[in-house]
Amino acid sequence: MSMDPIRTFLVDDHPVVLAGARALIDASRDITCVGEARTGKEATPLIEETEPDVVILDVSLPDINGLVLAEQLMNNGCKAHIVMMTLYEERTYVQQALRVGVKGFVQKRSAGQNLLLAIRTAMLGGLFLDPPTTCEMTSSTEQNMALSKSGNNLGLTAREQEVLRMVALGYSNKEIAWHTKVSVKSIETYKARAAEKLKLHSRAQIVRFAITHGWMNIT
Repeated sequence: MSMDPIRTFLVDDHPVVLAGARALIDASRDITCVGEARTGKEATPLIEETEPDVVILDVSLPDINGLVLAEQLMNNGCKAHIVMMTLYEERTYVQQALRVGVKGFVQKRSAGQNLLLAIRTAMLGGLFLDPPTTCEMTSSTEQNMALSKSGNNLGLTAREQEVLRMVALGYSNKEIAWHTKVSVKSIETYKARAAEKLKLHSRAQIVRFAITHGWMNIT
């Protein structure tokens, strides 16, 4: 029995980017495009109407910042997973996107290799950062050097590390509980303990730590 294709909606003001993304999607067997828009104002009602599984959003739209639009969509009850596309390697954007709850981040220059993978990963409930973004997130800042040093002696139990890695990959406490066959309350305890040991205070910090220590297995 074949599964229904993943329904995607594209938001980008560059015709060439829209055409390229559409061509990639049209050439795939498991993904389909249900609509596209050039601005946030145009996109919002169409996304509500088409109810896609995944929305691909440009970070820089003519009328609104893509991250602001992502937050607005989610606050308005949009159930779609959101994947951001950008021209730039910009760590701040990635951190903001992760805080908002975005499930994927793809630079336009690597979209040919990574856009479809990002869509599929988001649909599975995971988190996808393309290789250029991952490199940018793990560049040698003082903070990352401090994280690497602490990584030599994490002091985490195997279960705490497993839970924290799944948090970084975008799984909810409920999903982690189901995967590990442990109660949601226990998952919350493992997560809190691990975050406290590593002094990680936000999901963005957990994700950055996980990438730095090779937990994400992003290729």
